[in-house]
Amino acid sequence: MKRFVRSEGYARARLVSGALFVLLGAIVIVRTLAVTGPSFGALPACVLGAAMIALGSLRYRDYLAARARR
Repeated sequence: MKRFVRSEGYARARLVSGALFVLLGAIVIVRTLAVTGPSFGALPACVLGAAMIALGSLRYRDYLAARARR
């Protein structure tokens, strides 16, 4: 199992899911602000979108680290 988790293929799969998280996070933020405008009611959705973007960026960083190990 440890060898699979450290493989470049697994890191690439996580990169793809991270890219989807970034895309969905941006969509959540843009759609929320387009519908409600900047208000305190939109704050939870914007925080969720920002967290998804942060998760995607961490997955990209992990991918770069996995490529550097090889």
